[in-house]
Amino acid sequence: YEYIFLQVSKVVFVTYSSSNHFSEARKGIKSMRTLFQNKIVFYDLGLWDSQVEELAKVCNLEVRKFEFERFPDFVSELRGYNFKPIIMAEVFREFEHFWIIDASIRFFDIDPFLYEFYANFPNCGSHCLFNGFYLNVHPRFKLVSKDKTITFLAEMYNYLPMNFTLAKSLEMLSATMFIARSNFSREAVKWNVLCALTSDCMAPRESRVYCSFDKDRNGKYANCHRYDQSSINIIVSSLLERDGWKRRDRVNDDPVANFSSVEREDRDEIPLSIPCQ
Repeated sequence: YEYIFLQVSKVVFVTYSSSNHFSEARKGIKSMRTLFQNKIVFYDLGLWDSQVEELAKVCNLEVRKFEFERFPDFVSELRGYNFKPIIMAEVFREFEHFWIIDASIRFFDIDPFLYEFYANFPNCGSHCLFNGFYLNVHPRFKLVSKDKTITFLAEMYNYLPMNFTLAKSLEMLSATMFIARSNFSREAVKWNVLCALTSDCMAPRESRVYCSFDKDRNGKYANCHRYDQSSINIIVSSLLERDGWKRRDRVNDDPVANFSSVEREDRDEIPLSIPCQ
C-alpha cells in the first residue's frame, strides 16, 4: 500500500459489544459522539433487538452483525477473543485510518493532544503504521517461568515464533489500536487473523485472562494469557525486529494516554438518542 495522508474527518471508529456489555458500550458511544462526528462502525456480537434499535438512533453509526456462522465454531466463544482480529481484517479492507476500541475506552482532551497525535503520525516512520502497540502498558509477558514450566502463552509461540531474549525484554501493550493501511500493517493483520482462525493459537487450552502476580512481577509467569493482545504484540514485535527497526521505549512514549483511558465497569443506563444535527 502507498501511505495516504491522514484526513481527520475520515478516520473511522470501530467498536463492538455483546448484550451484557452494552451499557458500557453505550457510555463509550456517548464519549465518542460528544467529541467526534466521524463514522462509527459497531459490531453486534449478540445484542438484543432493543439495543440494536437504540444504535439506529445514533448519527453516523453503522451496525454490522458479526457473522459467526462464516467461521469455525470456536470463534463463537467470545472469551477466546477470536472475533477481534477478524473484525480488524474486515475493516482493514475498507478504511485507510481507523481506531479499534472496546466498550471501556473513553476519550477526553482531544484538543490539542489527539490532533497532535494525528499531525505527528505520518512522520514517525513505517514502524508507527500499526501504532496502537504503545497505548496501555501491561506487565511483561514471558515465554517460560523461571522454573522452565511451559506457560499457556508459550503454546502461542508454537504458531508465532519469537526470539526468546526479545520476548523477555518487551512490555506487552494493550488492545486499543490506531491503524493506517500499509504493507507493514497488512502483514500484521494477516498473521493475526490466521492465528484467530486457529483455535490453539489464539486461545490455548485452559487459558485464563486474570493474572496472579507475586513479588517478582516481571520475572515469573503470572498464570494468565492475553489472547488477541498477546498475538498482536508478538506479531508486531517480530516484524519490527525482522525489518531492523530500533525498539522504542514504548512505556515512556504513550501519547494516546493524553486523550483516552480505559474505564472498566463505567456504565450508562440512559438509552441512546443522538440524532444528526
